[in-house]
Amino acid sequence: MTCKKETSLLEGPVRGTLVRFAAPIILSRVTTQLYTVADAMIVGLRLDANALAAVSNGTTVLMLFLFVSGGLELGGNLLAAANRPRTDREGMSRLTYNILFVDLAAGLLMMVLGLWGMDWLLGAIRTPAEIRSGAALYGRVYLLGLPFLTLYDLSRQLVIGCGESKLPLRAVTVTSVLNICLDLLLVGPMGVAGAALATALSQVAGCAYMLRYLRRTLLAGPFRLHMLQREWFVEIMRLSVPNTVQQSAGTAITVVRQSLLGPLGVAAIAGFSSAGKISQLLLMPVFSLMQSLVVFIAQNRAVGQLDRAEEGVREARRILLCYTALVVAVCALGSRLLLGLFTRDQEAIRYGALLLSRECWSYPLTNLRHLQEARLRGRQQMGRFLTSNMMLIAMSMAGCLLLVPRMGFPGFYWAVYLSAPLGLALSTILARWNRQSSHSFS
Repeated sequence: MTCKKETSLLEGPVRGTLVRFAAPIILSRVTTQLYTVADAMIVGLRLDANALAAVSNGTTVLMLFLFVSGGLELGGNLLAAANRPRTDREGMSRLTYNILFVDLAAGLLMMVLGLWGMDWLLGAIRTPAEIRSGAALYGRVYLLGLPFLTLYDLSRQLVIGCGESKLPLRAVTVTSVLNICLDLLLVGPMGVAGAALATALSQVAGCAYMLRYLRRTLLAGPFRLHMLQREWFVEIMRLSVPNTVQQSAGTAITVVRQSLLGPLGVAAIAGFSSAGKISQLLLMPVFSLMQSLVVFIAQNRAVGQLDRAEEGVREARRILLCYTALVVAVCALGSRLLLGLFTRDQEAIRYGALLLSRECWSYPLTNLRHLQEARLRGRQQMGRFLTSNMMLIAMSMAGCLLLVPRMGFPGFYWAVYLSAPLGLALSTILARWNRQSSHSFS
């Protein structure tokens, strides 16, 4: 039994094929983001702004350990997409076991490091004293489920890379519903620890479900140590390390922002965090569409259909611009209403609404940059992808460090106004430069 391919990416009308493949991925990622939003809403409304800020700071520290898993997920997704059209089940099984092994080892290492360094890291990002113990408790409970989370997320990405996007949607839906139900049961009596425990338990369930599916599809026989091959490890590192570096750099800018927020107070932290969750939720369809485009490009280039891959880019651009216009309108006109879903603290609402209503004007530029970077990833031009992303993060970080101390809270969105157009220009140059060379697939 092989990985189901309910949507063939290699034939049929490009727009319809891309939309059918992307729709379940979009729903999966939106659903995933919904339960993180639900976490914040339940904590903010059932507890208080201090608890919401504690979860925000704890999550910032956790991101320092999640970036390794995120890079492996993206690398595994691209490897599966590039190898699925031309590899038999035995070869896919070896690839899957190799990347699962690497991912599990990374997850265990990150868990140990996180438990050991949690207090120091919270101090490093200048977590206010009144929320530090809550942030540490949230982070430590969450970390206990980290190895299961890494395997669960990687398994979904491998299945998506094979061309099957509906099964991961079912898995995410079930785990999200479970997470929200556990939140409602645990947050009241256990506080922020209940929110972390709810997430950890739901990820354990999701991990068991996805590994069982892989055992029936991609995996041919039980795991044996001799299956671990240096060639696959090198290939995993070639595609995963740039993504890991990109993920870690993205985490670095989050840490910088969080450290700059500390002196502004708990209300600023709570408002900033809530605005970030809203924007992530609204932009999740963009990230999902770009992930689908990467798989579409990689599979079509693997069989020599270069023109079809580029047509996919054009269709994705049309969809992207239409959706982005809708998101900008929602954020510009309804920011205070959206923030009111997370907290009753009027000061936190004021901070969050200010950020959301101002930063949204940069979304068209930012999303077009994501499109160019998806093109680079689909071509496996990981050096150019990493250059684009790292330069954008460097500009964003420099903007925050220069502007926030001088302008206060508005410095956050002014930094984005400066970095977004420069980031788009750079990614466009990298995607189009020496374009003829991109027609030779390696």
